[in-house]
Amino acid sequence: MKIIIIQEKSQKCPGMYYDPDDNLLTIEGRSIPENADSAYQPVKEWIKNYFNDSDSLNIKIVLEYINSGSSKHLLDVLKILRAYYNHGKKLKIKWLYEEDDESILELGEHFRDTSGLPMAIEKLNIQDKRGPSVNNLPGGQI
Repeated sequence: MKIIIIQEKSQKCPGMYYDPDDNLLTIEGRSIPENADSAYQPVKEWIKNYFNDSDSLNIKIVLEYINSGSSKHLLDVLKILRAYYNHGKKLKIKWLYEEDDESILELGEHFRDTSGLPMAIEKLNIQDKRGPSVNNLPGGQI
């Protein structure tokens, strides 16, 4: 099946994609948008619509950098997910960071502890850097 693009990746906004074959929501890239609310609103709405018909979701978060405004909205996304998790939905969340990026590692730990969600925090490997299959995205590479 085709990957669903929730939010296009740009220099300032993370890409947000859903791969139905892997039941995987990916949030990746830099998150320094002018308006973090409008950048994260599409994924918040997508999650609410998704759980109308689904019972589980895998999530992969791979951020290069995130500013404080975006951090608040990403935490809001995790709180939405926590509400579904507390109502019996199954979540598998993986926070990936580059080996030498202590700040992203610590932020992942903070989000895990603050959200109360089960979240694996792992070092990024080459396969994780590729993101969604470029063959399934319109226009090629992300």
